[in-house]
Amino acid sequence: MSAQTETLQLSIHGLPAGTRSALEEIGRKTGKSVEEYLRGVIEAELLSQMPFREILAPIREDFRKTGLTEEEFDEIIERERQAMWDEKQSRQE
Repeated sequence: MSAQTETLQLSIHGLPAGTRSALEEIGRKTGKSVEEYLRGVIEAELLSQMPFREILAPIREDFRKTGLTEEEFDEIIERERQAMWDEKQSRQE
């Protein structure tokens, strides 16, 4: 599944003094431009308005296409979790 990107130009007026510099500071801390940061905020807000079932629909569909059963998937996750645990323990020794 490929996601199409649409372009929408927004202008925000009437922000309190210092807001732009505060956004730029957040951007510096997160390694993002103001535009990238605000895009993420907007997308997160839109996602928060969607039912969880709708958010997971593409993931469920991709999983269905793999042909794996839930049990097989659980085994893969458990195997990887155990491998990560073992690796972490070996670094601590």
